[in-house]
Amino acid sequence: MATSLLLRLLVFPSCSFVLFYGLFSLRAPYPSFEFGRTEALWAAVIAASFAWLALNKWIVVRRIRSELDIAGRFKLIDGRRAVVSGRVRAVGAPLESPCAGARCIAYRYKVDHRASSGTLGDSAGSRMMTDYRGYAMTPSVVAGATRSVAILAETDDIEFLILKPGLDALDGAEIEGEAARERIRRYLGEIDFGDECNDRLNAGREARTKATHVAPGNFRKDTCAKDAGPVGEDRHLFETVIAEGETFLVSGIYYADSNGIGPGANSTLEPLRLVRGGDAALQADVAAKRKTIITAWGLALLTSAVYFVVFV
Repeated sequence: MATSLLLRLLVFPSCSFVLFYGLFSLRAPYPSFEFGRTEALWAAVIAASFAWLALNKWIVVRRIRSELDIAGRFKLIDGRRAVVSGRVRAVGAPLESPCAGARCIAYRYKVDHRASSGTLGDSAGSRMMTDYRGYAMTPSVVAGATRSVAILAETDDIEFLILKPGLDALDGAEIEGEAARERIRRYLGEIDFGDECNDRLNAGREARTKATHVAPGNFRKDTCAKDAGPVGEDRHLFETVIAEGETFLVSGIYYADSNGIGPGANSTLEPLRLVRGGDAALQADVAAKRKTIITAWGLALLTSAVYFVVFV
């Protein structure tokens, strides 16, 4: 994983640029290098960017195909990467999302309002300010073809897990209507945030956070801005959920003692991934990335052809 990251961020971009810059610096009547040519430099940057995009997608395709291969073997080895595709369900009672009231195994919500941000040119500007936000997950499993495996998400993973599977919008879907506002008012009214500010929200605003972590895959965290107002008609509600019964592919490290899949010791290099749609979604993703690879290489070659026609 670390080698893959190094290749994607350093080795491939550098090598792609050196390759195209060397190619574009060849001059007739005999091969020679004339470094410093502006047109060669910028043509190399453009062509190398397309080549890097293609190589980057190629590495991702390799990882996805590896996950699909592991998922097809149905092998779970302690301490090794495991991939299970199936429907997710709560071990006990499912959660109810605070805005839409959906039955789910995990949710993320935000309550925002629009506030003035001074002036932008000759007109007044505004931006969304967060009054409340939170997320939660209940003990849950993914039911594969041969067995069910627990999802051992940690609190640091939940924003990634909820946003990544079906990223329609960064904040999730906007939930409208008085019923949703009444539901979130009841939800927030039951939380004892306390009096002490122990957190920060956007723009450095002081906030109070109430957090509970029972075990991996079982936690809840809610945050309230110190100056948060009531949830009225001027508030915008956003919510994203992992609904019970949805098909997901879960990829991570298998822990035999808890029969679960979670992040590795270095969660940045060995993350827990949930992909909405299961292996079918990954296969569609592979097909889309292959098209990107072909297009990117085609644009790199087109840049090369234009350079040699115009400047050589």
